[in-house]
Amino acid sequence: MSRMEKDENVLLIIRGRYSSMTKAEKKVADYILENPKNVRFMSITDLADACHVGYTSVFRFCKTLKLHGYQDFRIRLSMSLMDDGDGENELLPAAITITDTIDTAAKKLMQSHINAITETNAMLDAKMLREATDYINQADQVRFFGLGGSQITAMEGMFKFLHIMPNVYCLSDTHMQIMGASTLNEKDVAIFVSQSGANKEIVEMAKKAKKGGAKTISITQHTNSPLAAYSDVLLLCGGYDSPLEGVSSCAKIAQLYVLDLLYTQVYRIRFDYSKSINFQVAESTIDKDY
Repeated sequence: MSRMEKDENVLLIIRGRYSSMTKAEKKVADYILENPKNVRFMSITDLADACHVGYTSVFRFCKTLKLHGYQDFRIRLSMSLMDDGDGENELLPAAITITDTIDTAAKKLMQSHINAITETNAMLDAKMLREATDYINQADQVRFFGLGGSQITAMEGMFKFLHIMPNVYCLSDTHMQIMGASTLNEKDVAIFVSQSGANKEIVEMAKKAKKGGAKTISITQHTNSPLAAYSDVLLLCGGYDSPLEGVSSCAKIAQLYVLDLLYTQVYRIRFDYSKSINFQVAESTIDKDY
């Protein structure tokens, strides 16, 4: 069977191949056909839970459709809904439509950002935050990891923490990140940023860091994702993860909120030390502004 063409409607393809699917794949197909709009914003583990199957069954379902994987499927689904006219009036998870005024669009977007932070705050686990703080304060080095949109958040994490501790790193190249993860040991901490927690390369990095003995902290939306299996600490964040945006602005705001919480707690625990490093950093860049 040839690979699905870009302009093919994925919902029609699912119906056409339904009879040849396995029992588990049919469960996935049934749920998608009944809830196509909701599925666009679900992670692979969310969909697996909703269908009462393992996430590997969802992945095999995508392969049955001749797609690269779940993210490929979500993109095709979003495009198919737009082609059908089901998505032509909804442009963002904030439900901004083409007929909204600027004021209305601004209010909807603001509310979606507020909702992401509110949801994240509701999921806050103080015990997990304390554990993450202790690991960071005791570490020889702290490394941030992230890919795509989450890599920007990881770089922001490095930038923030460099103001209060000198042993913080974040590599930009994916191969270098994997190499860096493989060299960590029991005295180090690895912080992974991944909204879905299902990216193969991020999971591989976490696996390597864990194998070396490093403490692993994950900032993610899902407690039962593949990344969670290699995480000592899970710091959960809210916000939609749009398939056409990578990491949406709402999800990124939620991630940054978690980073701010972690940064603030680390600063508070070692206040005098953090304050002295912060002063040194500020003094080193004082001549960079007019």
